[in-house]
Amino acid sequence: MREQNPPLTGREHEMSVLESAVTACADGASTVIEIAGDPGLGKSALLAELEKLARAEGLTVLSDRSSAFEPRRPLVLDLLRTASPEQSGSHLPRQGLVPRQATFAPSRRPARTLAAPAESPSTSSTRTSGRHAESTHRTPLLDGQNLPDAALAQLLAAADRGRGVLLCLDDLHWAGEATLDLLHELLRAAPGTPLILACGHRPRQSPARLLAALQHPAAHYRVVRLPLAPLDREACETLLGPGHTRDQRDRLCTAGEGNPLYLGLLGELASSTTAVGLPETVRAALIRETAVLCDDELAVLRAASVLGDPFDPLLLAAVADLPEQRALEALDGLSALDLVRAANPAGPPSDLHRLLRSRHLVLREAVSRDTPPGWALAAHRRADLALRDSGAGPVERAPHVARSARPGDREAIAVLVEAAASTRHLSPATAATWLRAALRLSATDRSGDLAPRRLGMLLGLAEAVAMTGDLTGCRDSLGQALELVPPSRPELRVPLVAVGSAVERTLTPRSNGSVLERELARWPQHDSRADPLRLQLAIVRTAQGRYDEAARLLDTLRVSTSDRRIRTAVAACRALGAAYSGRLEPSRTHAAEAAASFDAMKDGELAGCLDGAVQLGWAEALSERHHDALRHTTRGVALARRTGQSHLLPHLLLCQSYAQQATGELEGSAASAGSAEETAHQLALPNLVAFALTLRAAATAQRTGPTSAAGTIEQALRAVTRRGRLWEASAGMLAALRLEQGRPDDCLDLIRAIVEPGRPVPLPALRAMWCCTATRAEAARGNHAAARNWAAAAAEAADTVELPGQRGYAVLAQAFVRTDDPDVAAEFLRCAADLFASAGLSPAEAQARLLLGRSLADGHRLDEAALAVGRAKQLADDCGAAHLGILAVNAQRRIGGHRPRPGRRAPAHPAHPALSEQERRIAELVAAGRSNRAIAAELFISVKTVEGHLTRIFRKLHVTSRSGLVTALGILEAA
Repeated sequence: MREQNPPLTGREHEMSVLESAVTACADGASTVIEIAGDPGLGKSALLAELEKLARAEGLTVLSDRSSAFEPRRPLVLDLLRTASPEQSGSHLPRQGLVPRQATFAPSRRPARTLAAPAESPSTSSTRTSGRHAESTHRTPLLDGQNLPDAALAQLLAAADRGRGVLLCLDDLHWAGEATLDLLHELLRAAPGTPLILACGHRPRQSPARLLAALQHPAAHYRVVRLPLAPLDREACETLLGPGHTRDQRDRLCTAGEGNPLYLGLLGELASSTTAVGLPETVRAALIRETAVLCDDELAVLRAASVLGDPFDPLLLAAVADLPEQRALEALDGLSALDLVRAANPAGPPSDLHRLLRSRHLVLREAVSRDTPPGWALAAHRRADLALRDSGAGPVERAPHVARSARPGDREAIAVLVEAAASTRHLSPATAATWLRAALRLSATDRSGDLAPRRLGMLLGLAEAVAMTGDLTGCRDSLGQALELVPPSRPELRVPLVAVGSAVERTLTPRSNGSVLERELARWPQHDSRADPLRLQLAIVRTAQGRYDEAARLLDTLRVSTSDRRIRTAVAACRALGAAYSGRLEPSRTHAAEAAASFDAMKDGELAGCLDGAVQLGWAEALSERHHDALRHTTRGVALARRTGQSHLLPHLLLCQSYAQQATGELEGSAASAGSAEETAHQLALPNLVAFALTLRAAATAQRTGPTSAAGTIEQALRAVTRRGRLWEASAGMLAALRLEQGRPDDCLDLIRAIVEPGRPVPLPALRAMWCCTATRAEAARGNHAAARNWAAAAAEAADTVELPGQRGYAVLAQAFVRTDDPDVAAEFLRCAADLFASAGLSPAEAQARLLLGRSLADGHRLDEAALAVGRAKQLADDCGAAHLGILAVNAQRRIGGHRPRPGRRAPAHPAHPALSEQERRIAELVAAGRSNRAIAAELFISVKTVEGHLTRIFRKLHVTSRSGLVTALGILEAA
């Protein structure tokens, strides 16, 4: 297991109990500690930690563990004799030693490895079938003598080094009669020295005598019981550590069942790219439990692993090839060893019989891997026959058919195909496995009547692997299917080419639609059967920016179609194309039409056109109908997950995250972006991974500040393979963060890369926002002429799209070029904030109201400023924008600093005619002790701009230092 993730994760309570017991023992108290639980829950690890604690406290530590191979060895006596050799052997007091009736020790079969071949039924039938066949001889304990209580206490006292004794006994479920006798004596008599008796065992396998002895120890013992439960989800997450996706963690936590040993093993196997089986240490530990099984038990255990979990116990005899009575007796032995359990012990038993399962899937896997391949092949064949005779369906039979059927077996092929069809949406990976097996079995059949069935298998395989995220495998399966359809059957080729085009478009964003064009050439222009091809080609042309050509294709399709799903997809495609080209009014009209159909569809119908949900969501988001976009993408995400359309998940999640961020759901935006990143990474879509990183970082920036987020976005931009809409959106976000960092030059470089002259802007709906950012950057640099030009460009862009949010950015840009007049700037800021509010853009409104408050404070309109900043703080808190909230609090303090203090005359306004408003603000911040960088951050300007202003301030006030500036300001205020 991983050393950096110890198995004691989640055992904090147990550790505190052990520490208390060690402290009590050092103080003279004796304690019995019972640590009970299933294999792998950490009993031995806790005992090891207890030993460390005891040694650190100065206790004598004695530890041993029982073994299934040495049941007669008396653990307690061996330990004590080893610890106190002067009291062993002939030095033991002989008086009081009386004969005791000899005890039986169970005899087990010789140890075998799990991989050893089982005996044939004819051979094994002549042998005793039970595991607990008792020997005919008797073994007296301690050479026919008992150890009296006084002698046991004397041994303990001799072992004590002055601080007490820790006696650790592990795996007591395997203890023999000798150990149980001594343990019984130890528990009922005073130990004679401070003692911790720590016992680890598996209660399901422990003999009744052990349980009874531990249940009622003598009164002089404190009793501590630590029944180990499976770890909770938080502890499992901690134990797994980083390196797994969210879906992987969910699967591993479910499969691990809270067992730290098995969970760590599963985590290692999931992370390893080279592991081909269980680690030898784990395999040896599991095989140790099965090595003592007799032949019948081993055969039944293997049969259970062949049947899988849960399994029907009435099928075991047939699969193990044993008589039913012997199989059931062997099953009883496996149950006594806790190798098999009830599948659902908490639920009601079945009407006829109760299903069983292996103790854990790791145990089942170990048994399966060590089963000889020939025996397993025959067992799977017997399992299929037994299931068929019992009336089981294709889903139950398929795992065994896939492993045992011969090529050309048409019945087996039919079973696999039917089973795959039944489970494709519930377990697409399993369905894909069965379809591959069916294709393999049918590969040797050259008869013509099987070709249509192979075509169906390939189509089903393409759908199944697409649901698992294997888009390359989906494309390959569709290509093989298309090869089976002759050109003379174009109606059969249409669905293959249409689906293949959608997959290719996801894998290769630069897909040019050439395959669609070639296939469309086989069809008359107005034949509605080719509408799926025309729709896919229109989507490709929209992505390429060839909007007129896309519209012509959609016009032809609209006239001919009567399929509501295609009509919805057409409307969504038109809406997105109009949004991309900046025609927002037509975009809203088409989006409303698509939304009406979308909302009217049942999930089953909608599942066939989720690609249209992606286009509809982005069209609505770019039209500032973010709440509609959220409603549709949220439903689309749930449906895509339920139906296994993982290739659409990144697109839906990215749109969802974008809309959440625009409306102020910052935590949800970061979560959606994180899910999109995981899914896009699994699908090997680097551009979508980069945009997901950008959205997550931008949401984080509003919550914690721009510093770390800007670096993440910059790294994401470098990873993008080509410039396009996603790159422009990411670059715009990074530009805003660079401005927040006081780096206006870097900000302007990014904005120019997006809207450079002579280059069409891919997203006109966002142009006014980008121009506003550039306006503010130029104003921060002191380049007012360039700022006015950018503000004019923002106004022009806003007039083109007629969106309230973009108009807000245009008005905001005007405020940045009118900083010379605080009253005028304040009116622009107020108007911008109101426009953002009408568009539902809460973070933008909060920032505008914060700027408004600062502007009003500069004009000494303090009451109005306090209201504006208070509203900004409330909006920031509602959105979870902690960074903006901190800036608002700073502004509130600054406003409070301008108010007259009780008992003092309000300071006169510094009316020095030489200082501008901006210079006066900077001078006041210098007087308050702020650094240049802090001033730049508070005023949203660059450090270089602050330095330039300070140079002019020093010159105007005839000072040469910051301290001189403070003195000069004091003189002005006193005047």
